[in-house]
Amino acid sequence: MTNSGTNPAAQSLIPIFKGEKYHLWSLKMKTMSKSQELWDLVENGYEEPDPAPTEPDQRLRENRKRDVKALMLIQPDLEDDIFSRISATDTSKQAWEILK
Repeated sequence: MTNSGTNPAAQSLIPIFKGEKYHLWSLKMKTMSKSQELWDLVENGYEEPDPAPTEPDQRLRENRKRDVKALMLIQPDLEDDIFSRISATDTSKQAWEILK
């Protein structure tokens, strides 16, 4: 049986990012995202139609849901000062690009 949620035990293995040793933290986050099949969204993002449809199709709904999961992986592992830099972002890709 596959668990589509995030693994809290594995999540606790990622140290809090305080602005130092980004290369180590990002490698661990990348591995965690890959293990949850979310790295493609973090790295590449996804297309939001413009204008937004009144009834999003299944693929768009799934991309939005997976992207929120990816943000849930990133956000808890940030010190508050670092988190404030990405607090206004809407997507995991935006957050990741800022953290780089």
